[in-house]
Amino acid sequence: MTYEARHAVAVNYALTAACLALSILGFAVAGVIPTQSGAYPLVGWAIVGACFGAALVFLLRTRDRAVQARVDAAGVYARRYGETVPWARIDSLLVLRAGIQRIARFTLTDGGKTLGINTSFYDHGISELLAAVRSHRPDLA
Repeated sequence: MTYEARHAVAVNYALTAACLALSILGFAVAGVIPTQSGAYPLVGWAIVGACFGAALVFLLRTRDRAVQARVDAAGVYARRYGETVPWARIDSLLVLRAGIQRIARFTLTDGGKTLGINTSFYDHGISELLAAVRSHRPDLA
């Protein structure tokens, strides 16, 4: 069994929309347009800029269809790590759950280094990742 995960398009579109909606906060609360109510336009523009910047990041993720994580017969690949780690270099697996975050943390044999895969915003979740690990290294899962 092979696990391949990419950025979840629908989730990233929703996060983009949420950031754009949140930028209204810069206009409404902090006051981009100065009034006599004591608004701070600099704070308002900072909020708008930060929200638009975050929206751009999420929008770019919707266009990135590259594989972000893979678990197959060769080992474990995470795009952030940059290479496939062979099964022989993997010592253990720990699944971390914090809120909506689901992270698979692989401990490597070389000096206690770890490789983490956060499946929270991928198109395939932690259960599929664990199923792939079980099919290749049942001693880990």
